[in-house]
Amino acid sequence: GEKSGVLNLKTETGFKKPIITVKNPDSLAAEQYRVLYTRLEQISQRKSYKTFAITSALKGEGKTITTLNLAYIMALEFRKKVILVECDFKNPYITSHFMDTMPEHGLIDVIEGKADLSTAIVRYKHSEFHILPAGRIARNSLELLGSNRINFIINMLKSQYDYVIVDSPPISPIADMNVISKAVDGLVLVVEAGKTPKDIVLRAVNSLDNVDIAGIVLNGADNYLLNEYYY
Repeated sequence: GEKSGVLNLKTETGFKKPIITVKNPDSLAAEQYRVLYTRLEQISQRKSYKTFAITSALKGEGKTITTLNLAYIMALEFRKKVILVECDFKNPYITSHFMDTMPEHGLIDVIEGKADLSTAIVRYKHSEFHILPAGRIARNSLELLGSNRINFIINMLKSQYDYVIVDSPPISPIADMNVISKAVDGLVLVVEAGKTPKDIVLRAVNSLDNVDIAGIVLNGADNYLLNEYYY
């Protein structure tokens, strides 16, 4: 359990909706997730980064799909021990749309002290890919994230996994990202090509305090652009 520092996982899951890296691993899109992983691995080796939050300037830019595909590629192809942590409490898309088996409790229960961490983590089909789902919608997300429990949980996971990938809420208009950005090493920003104005992206990024932008993903473009620094 949580107190012993050893997670005894009991629940396994698959996906109700296959993601592109599962459905078509030879596709160009799947290859771009491999490129994204290798760039993050380079940053990780240089800066000892293990925790990355995936976010977007606005809702609907594909950050959850990016998070799922990236974590899957890391674990299933590159043999990393990875956990995906769902922190988009107001719109827990992974909980509601992707997992075909849910644990009895979710991350929100763990933060509230109602469940042990080990009861909320699920394993993807006998792999080293694990998911810590939100479990349910929570309108008081800022209160939950501001309790400092999320820092404790992410640090605990960081000691047990090669990578902790956090599915985060959009930066605008939600204040939750300022809390999450302080709990992780770096941020990956997903931007929908041809849709999100550059000034909105810049304003969103500048609204965060002392965050390290590890990469930018252009979603829906002919290729992905990932730069270590956006500024």
